[in-house]
Amino acid sequence: MKKPLFYIAFLLTLLCCSEHPGLVRLRGKFAHLEQGEFLIYSTDGGLDRMDSLHIREGRFTYDFPLDGSSTMQILYPNYSRLTVFAKSGDDIKVEGDAQNLNEVKVSGTEENELYTRFRMESLKMSASDTREVARQYILQFPTSAVSQYLYREYFLLEDSLDRQDVLDIYDSLHRANPDDVNLSRLSRVVQAYGLLMPGRRMPDFDLKLRTNQDAKVEGAKKKKEERKDTLRTKDIEGEYLLAVFWASWKSGSQSGLFRARTFRRRIKKENKLNLLSYSLDVEEDALKRAEVRDSINYPSYCDYQCWRSPLAEQLNIRELPYFILVGPDQKIIACGSDWMRDIEPKAQLLCL
Repeated sequence: MKKPLFYIAFLLTLLCCSEHPGLVRLRGKFAHLEQGEFLIYSTDGGLDRMDSLHIREGRFTYDFPLDGSSTMQILYPNYSRLTVFAKSGDDIKVEGDAQNLNEVKVSGTEENELYTRFRMESLKMSASDTREVARQYILQFPTSAVSQYLYREYFLLEDSLDRQDVLDIYDSLHRANPDDVNLSRLSRVVQAYGLLMPGRRMPDFDLKLRTNQDAKVEGAKKKKEERKDTLRTKDIEGEYLLAVFWASWKSGSQSGLFRARTFRRRIKKENKLNLLSYSLDVEEDALKRAEVRDSINYPSYCDYQCWRSPLAEQLNIRELPYFILVGPDQKIIACGSDWMRDIEPKAQLLCL
């Protein structure tokens, strides 16, 4: 009888260590706000939906279940946001003045107090100075969830920073957190940083082309087009390249391929243009039908690995269709998923 009583007492002791095990309690207090509503959501799955924080007499209490940790966002009515770091069992306090939301303070856990300190320190700084403070926090507190957040916000999401610097900061984080799964998953995005940017050199590639495609030739006669087995970066030196990433299963791809063909017809004759079809299809029959339908009579690559296809993975292509226009000097002229916004302004200059 003693053993069951011991286990019951032990479990009760564990439960008493946290007022709400398995839950996060978020409590808020705002001056100059009697009632209102803020929105709350998670950027990494902590909440399965966007929810509301109902404020009455300047206060709110919000409990939600959480297994592990999560980064939350509180969205104010003016569309600015407050980042909150949560772990199972946390009791987090949010206090501030509704007339000065930039200085709202979050306390109750080390992570939130660290991030509040960063926010207060960088409150009136320029973007570049704020990034420098973020760098200091990342290097000083590399095992903190705050540091990973600061890295994403101030380095990885900025597209004009020194690539090697972005890689070096990531290496510092990864060395401090070698077993962090989320950080390891971020590696591919980090390695792709800065590779797709106008003015940067197109990464070298060596692609084994698809064979036995039917091609349309002058006079509307069809025959097997004579092709090289591979397409390498050196094969197009001194010439333009338009690479189109697409898939038969992705809407918008047919329109993207049509725009590429139209551009090929419009471009000046003295501007030698190579088209490259880079398909992320997974079924050969579907690809063949799409190639016939969309008149793909130019070099075509597909290894049926979808997003894990080598060049797509190297460049972290995550939108289809996606276009990359490369100049004779092998530097990227334009790139993006929206032809009219990202490509057409530069393409037009080659057609005038």
